[in-house]
Amino acid sequence: MNKGMRILFAGNKERGVQCLRALAAAQYTIIGVIAHPLGNRPRTPGGVADHALQMGIPLFQPDDVNHPEVIARLRALAPDLTILAGYGPIVKQEFIDCAPLGCINLHGGKLPQYRGSSPMNWALINGDCEFTLSIIRVDTGVDTGDVLIERTFPIGIDDTIADLQATANRAFPEMLLEVLSQIQNGTDRARKQESAEARYFPLRFPEDGLILWDLLTAEQVHNKIRALTDPYPGAFTYYQKRRVKLLRSTLMKGEFHGEPGRVYRKSIQGLLVCAMDRCLWIQRAYMEPDGGDLFDQIQRYDKLATVRDLAVAGLVRDGK
Repeated sequence: MNKGMRILFAGNKERGVQCLRALAAAQYTIIGVIAHPLGNRPRTPGGVADHALQMGIPLFQPDDVNHPEVIARLRALAPDLTILAGYGPIVKQEFIDCAPLGCINLHGGKLPQYRGSSPMNWALINGDCEFTLSIIRVDTGVDTGDVLIERTFPIGIDDTIADLQATANRAFPEMLLEVLSQIQNGTDRARKQESAEARYFPLRFPEDGLILWDLLTAEQVHNKIRALTDPYPGAFTYYQKRRVKLLRSTLMKGEFHGEPGRVYRKSIQGLLVCAMDRCLWIQRAYMEPDGGDLFDQIQRYDKLATVRDLAVAGLVRDGK
């Protein structure tokens, strides 16, 4: 056993799975696993809950992790430390106090600059050239606790959210084991956050992915597409009143200008579409709901949705 530290683990998705496996491989004593409630959904094969059951670890999937009865059951496990790894619900002080060493959280953004939800998605939307992973002590604020460790990684011009998540899923287990070693040895050096530099980013919703081509630059369109592509719902636009899911793009080398929303080329590189300032290549786009390839259905010089065209259509309709 790894120095007898008793860990209560709350996790979700691949980040949670990889960290849970790393803890088990390092022979930490995992006395309980908390996963998201099932609700009406079937249990995800290979998820955190599935791994806990396979490892024979007590599993909890409460609807309200802060409920007094749940807190009492978790306290009875006598954890030394609680770890949050992709676990969504906001925890209250009673939950934090379940373990004498407190609670730590794995956060996918630089702090205090990327407090809040979906920090890696926002880093791409904002056009950042790097992103930071952080492990912090949990307090009752939103990502306001002291930073125990952070690592910064480059973002390539065509990297997508899947690329950033893959990096995070590789790096977080190593970072977590390093932090636990420091806590056990009493060598952790927490950094307090500068609240004057704090920025909060909100939860994103599927409808936030709408692209109207005369409102965004080519770079902004590209950043939104790569930030919201699989496994997220995706950026989207409209073609002839049908919704189009945009999954992959790349910026054009050189300058090609035109009318926003207009398709100027069809080639093996994709569809050359003009944004507010210049053109970019749309490489993967599918019609919804049938999933047909936009490339096969759209013609050169056809247009995708713009505010201008919507306004003109409205004026024509109202004038009839």
